[in-house]
Amino acid sequence: MGYKQRNDSEVPGLREGRPDNLGVVTLERLDFPRRPVRVTTRALTDHLVQVSSDEAILGFVRSDWNGYSALRGSHLASATLLGTYATRGLAQEALRQRPRSI
Repeated sequence: MGYKQRNDSEVPGLREGRPDNLGVVTLERLDFPRRPVRVTTRALTDHLVQVSSDEAILGFVRSDWNGYSALRGSHLASATLLGTYATRGLAQEALRQRPRSI
């Protein structure tokens, strides 16, 4: 999450009457919350759930012996492992989030 520094002297009307205003710095948030993605799930087997949005398949959640694995991809054979999570909800949340870009 990035922040931009802003001096109060940049805001019109704030500097008048305050001679000690030179060292005041406020932080302003740059990135805004993303719009939520609505996710639906469909149980394929007892241990496999397909997670999809309105537009596309986001991936799959597989139940393992040590938790739940989140697999990103539209086809199970080519899906990549995102991670293993303690609950099914956390694995679904990992699939719901937008993939990171560099």
